[in-house]
Amino acid sequence: MFPPSPVPENAMTSLHQTLRAAALVALAICLAVPESFAQTPPGVAGSWSLVSLTVSRSGSDVDVLGPHPSGQLIFGSDGRYVLLGVRADLPKFASGNRLSGTSEENERIVQGNFAHFGTYTVDPAGQVIVFRIQKSTFPNWDGDVQQRPFTLDGDRLTYVTPGSFGYGASKVVWQRMK
Repeated sequence: MFPPSPVPENAMTSLHQTLRAAALVALAICLAVPESFAQTPPGVAGSWSLVSLTVSRSGSDVDVLGPHPSGQLIFGSDGRYVLLGVRADLPKFASGNRLSGTSEENERIVQGNFAHFGTYTVDPAGQVIVFRIQKSTFPNWDGDVQQRPFTLDGDRLTYVTPGSFGYGASKVVWQRMK
């Protein structure tokens, strides 16, 4: 066996400089905050429970998902969200198999829920939540970017959705989960 050959001092200095530069670049990358992440005030991030989803028709509010809907909206601190709303009275499949539901069962279930997920940002000055919808149970929204004007009153979040479900703009109310 041959003894290891000595490393020239200038090569060692160059190696230390390269390692130092690489460490600084890694630190800079770790400290950088992507645009879609930060922008969320602490008052909006967290988990919310659906209180109501209403649309105004002929001067009165109509509960789109019935009087006691269930649902959750989760705004992650990483800029991602998941939203789900469901009627309380969805029918069970008589067959016990969701792949063999009747036309009536399928229609009631499709009309009795909504869900979408993706990324979001919040403009607290403009009081707007911007949803970048990746996928939705209403496929027409897939890939959409939608702005929802909102108010935050304590643990109550209220916003308005666009009118593309076929029933006009609606008001959605959420309660912070504790």
